Amino acid sequence: MLRRREFGRIRSALASSSHFQALAAADLDRLAELGRLQRLRHAEHAARSGARDDQLWIILSGAVRVSSQAPGAKEYVYAVLGPGSYFGLATAVRDAPFAADARAFGATDLAAFRDDALAAMVDERPRLWRHVSELLSRRLRLALLIMRDNSVAPLPERIARRLLGHALSSDLRGLKEVQVRMTQADLALMLGKGRSRTNAAIKALERRGLIRAGYRSITILDLPRLKALAGRGVTAY
Repeated sequence: MLRRREFGRIRSALASSSHFQALAAADLDRLAELGRLQRLRHAEHAARSGARDDQLWIILSGAVRVSSQAPGAKEYVYAVLGPGSYFGLATAVRDAPFAADARAFGATDLAAFRDDALAAMVDERPRLWRHVSELLSRRLRLALLIMRDNSVAPLPERIARRLLGHALSSDLRGLKEVQVRMTQADLALMLGKGRSRTNAAIKALERRGLIRAGYRSITILDLPRLKALAGRGVTAY
């Protein structure tokens, strides 16, 4: 019975994920069968920088903070990934060390998929290699967009694009408000701006009724207007 509940939960998360929902129903069923539920406490590691990791991880609930820190340098936060997002695909595909630390942000449930099981599945269904390559290509495009945004986009637009990108990992249809799990301090680190300037820009967006900052979260209040501010080309995290 427990395994059946796990399967149902993972299958539902895959169907709601913007990264996986385009797969055929039979492929989603098979992928869900391969997943194993893992529960993490706040700040507990899912993966460590430099460690060899052979798993793909998909976030079911909570969030995962992905960051790195070189000796003598301040921490860099790549993202705080929410439900529907994933990490570890590149290392699972090529059996390589993980390039960052991935820690739970609050109580978090993950679905873990071993590389040997994934490889067997896509070898049985070669059409899935196309989806794998598309996911990797999107992550490369996302990295380039982040570099561009952090270099030239105005701060309010940068904030809008970040929040939307994180929210878009899940199906937003029918939702009036969307909560994005991250602190204002982490958002400032992602954007490459000081915390005071970032907080001032967040307050300005709050006054416009677009977002609401809370404890360890920022809630999108007006999706259409925030999308208009963000502009084109926002990619899901």
